[in-house]
Amino acid sequence: MACAVDGRTYRWTVAAATAAALAVRLVYAFAVEVGDTWHGDAAYYHYQASYLVKGAIYVDPFVYAHHPHSPLAPSAVHPPLFTAVLALGDLLGLRSMGAQKVVVVLIGTATVPVLSALARRVAGARAGAVAAVLAALYPGLWIFDGQVLSEALVIALAAAFTLAVYRWRARPSARWAVAVGALCALCALTRAEMALLVLLVVVPAAWGLRRDGRRLARADRLRAAVGVLAVAGAVVAPWVVRNLVVFDHPVLLSDQLDITLAAANNEPTYYGQFFGSWCYPCVRDVRAPAGDESDQALFWRARAERYVRAHLSRLPTVVGARVGLTWGLYAPIAQANASRIEGWPVPVTEAWLAWWYPLLALSVAGVVLLRRRGVAVYPLVALFAIATAAVVVTYGNFRFRAEAEMSTVVLGAVALDALIGVVARDRGAGREVGTWR
Repeated sequence: MACAVDGRTYRWTVAAATAAALAVRLVYAFAVEVGDTWHGDAAYYHYQASYLVKGAIYVDPFVYAHHPHSPLAPSAVHPPLFTAVLALGDLLGLRSMGAQKVVVVLIGTATVPVLSALARRVAGARAGAVAAVLAALYPGLWIFDGQVLSEALVIALAAAFTLAVYRWRARPSARWAVAVGALCALCALTRAEMALLVLLVVVPAAWGLRRDGRRLARADRLRAAVGVLAVAGAVVAPWVVRNLVVFDHPVLLSDQLDITLAAANNEPTYYGQFFGSWCYPCVRDVRAPAGDESDQALFWRARAERYVRAHLSRLPTVVGARVGLTWGLYAPIAQANASRIEGWPVPVTEAWLAWWYPLLALSVAGVVLLRRRGVAVYPLVALFAIATAAVVVTYGNFRFRAEAEMSTVVLGAVALDALIGVVARDRGAGREVGTWR
């Protein structure tokens, strides 16, 4: 094979790319201005982790910031896993926001070899080496590593889950079934929308299981699917049971959706300056009724539903704007500027966009190439579908496509690998012709 990559070259490339990834992420996290991290989701995770270490199990940290003598208030604004990771860091002495950035940087860096192994699995060692370089340098991955947010963790887990799915498909076994089920659950315990992996990846993967080129018997495929779902359910169950016990109304993975719906369905987001996005002042200045988070969720959901019903004819246009904003297909520069609220400097988001469009085009080519080779693409494409489904329901934001960024890197590496092969073969053919002459 032209320009082939042997095992030693592959390992050295991945090691060098991982070292470069760590350097890039540390520079971004600590030398580049990334905005005020002491508010919003970052502050929520940071303080909730510190309370968790002290024995206050998943409480609302903002209640105590404003009312230090108030009773404990259980919270499920976010699923629990990222807070648990930060709490583990607290136990190891990584308690400050800066120290917790180091935890996030390490998670983002660890994603590089996983993505490389994934690309190698679907397209060979050279594609794996290319994926490692892309993952180290692509702003769409390291932009999430400068803040104490869950995106870095969900990208890492999505990469590990997808790799486990491909290995399970190649060699069906109880070990890989357990890995797929556990990683699927951990993804959902980091970002609630990742529960869609069950329908979009786990079930199709189980239904298509083969051994020695032959599809397994229907009963075996059914048992495999049930086994994976049982593992995933067992991992998620403690959090769900806790929520069902502590709240007045049913809460499963998170109760953040309802206030998000209220922030995304209002006059400014349908007709005004926040078109297709969200309007924080629209919920900040509204007094929710007393009660726990589930009681307040009912209030926010009813408020959002009333507005949507009154403006149904506008909804398709708004949904189109949400999708366009997320994937850089509508007002990308304006969205890059608006992303300052996430703590991202505008030059960084502009650099992200500069990489995004060619890498997106390459990823489309990567899908075509893998399909022509008979490689299943749905485990990678599903992450685009999940991100799109999330913004259709909520609002448009670059941040919401985080889990799909890792698929973009892998699929882009597949296309670049094919391009490198074509160029190498052409050069080889040219040298042969020159020698013949």
